[in-house]
Amino acid sequence: MKLFTLRNKANDNTLTLQAERSRLLQYARYRLGSDDEAEDIVQDAWLSLCQKQSEGFAPANVSAYLFRAVSNLCVSRQREAARWRQVPYETQSHLPAAETENFEEEFQRIRRLLSLIPDEQAEVIQLRYYGDKSFREIADILDIPLSTAKSRFVYGMDKIRQSFTSLNR
Repeated sequence: MKLFTLRNKANDNTLTLQAERSRLLQYARYRLGSDDEAEDIVQDAWLSLCQKQSEGFAPANVSAYLFRAVSNLCVSRQREAARWRQVPYETQSHLPAAETENFEEEFQRIRRLLSLIPDEQAEVIQLRYYGDKSFREIADILDIPLSTAKSRFVYGMDKIRQSFTSLNR
């Protein structure tokens, strides 16, 4: 019976991952700036879920768990990269095509704007736009009240608008 239950959970998780995969990848890509790293992070989050479920862990909301895991793994990857960074990312010349350059320019512009606001607000904005999540889903992922998710978004966007306006004067 336990094996049957584990198989059902694995099938449900696979369906959830298939439904959320593109949003998880987009979210991780904008957090990290790399398709390859985004793929690695999403895969690591998936493997972590599978491993924990084999040990008896059962998240109430698999989608929220995966987004939280991806977010945590992105933070860890960014911290690790900051420790080992020898050449600034902007000066590396390994970027291939014009579309990658456009993405890189956009990514750097967004990263600069998000760096001007508190991390809690930036995370809500990233989940909203790049994770394509509703405020209810964001609240579940971050384990915060719905009103807090909404206010972090509003305050963060206001600060970004103010910064953007002052930069363009």
